[in-house]
Amino acid sequence: MFTTILNKKPLIHHLTNAVTINECANMTLALGGSPVMAEDILEVEEMVGHADAVVINIGTLNAASRASQLLAGQTANRLKKPIILDPVGMGATTLRTQFTKELLEAIHFTVIKGNVSEIKTLIGQVGRSKGVDVASGETLDFQVVHEFAGRLGTTLVVTGPVDFITDGKRQVKLTVGTPRLGYITGTGCMTASLIGTLLGAGYDAFEAATYGTYLMGKAGEVADEAAGLGDFRMGLFNAISLTTEESLKGVLTSGE
Repeated sequence: MFTTILNKKPLIHHLTNAVTINECANMTLALGGSPVMAEDILEVEEMVGHADAVVINIGTLNAASRASQLLAGQTANRLKKPIILDPVGMGATTLRTQFTKELLEAIHFTVIKGNVSEIKTLIGQVGRSKGVDVASGETLDFQVVHEFAGRLGTTLVVTGPVDFITDGKRQVKLTVGTPRLGYITGTGCMTASLIGTLLGAGYDAFEAATYGTYLMGKAGEVADEAAGLGDFRMGLFNAISLTTEESLKGVLTSGE
């Protein structure tokens, strides 16, 4: 595990996808953080006050979760806590697109992570999102993303065959991973948890976004030798739990 994370044991408050909540909790633990999943609006502000970072994932929206996520984000901003947004399915439905826009108007996010379709919709282009999936062959101009991140004052993560991370000043492309990461539920959500854990441990936004994205891709490569998807899923957690800071040398400057 990461000694820097273990020494702090950051508390990561998730308001996340009900489908993947257990995976997100376990991935946070695997990296050395401490997860909490408190979504009731009556305790959201208090829990954000305890947390070292906040993860908002709009994967399974309803009226109650929308209100809690909005309040959690505003509270995190007020208390100067880092916060990551995973706009799952933005562009797939009017509700998801409009709610993400509402969040962006009310909250400044430290990191925003999404697939090509979601980020295309975010920056005002037409994405072809099908929920959590990306339409085949969809592309995105990374320079446009880089400039948008600078204007927004946030770090953007675009996941795909090539992952792209930018804060408008620095940028890196990562080519780690395996197609099998798309064959099980929650690898994108778990990536957000990894980024959130790194943010909570004190890494800056660009570092946390790059390292968290890299770690999921690398874990996929390590687990890829598993014969079945169940073993592959288990292999992801094993790989993350055995990761050390040493494995990240050079990732920020050169990518991989």
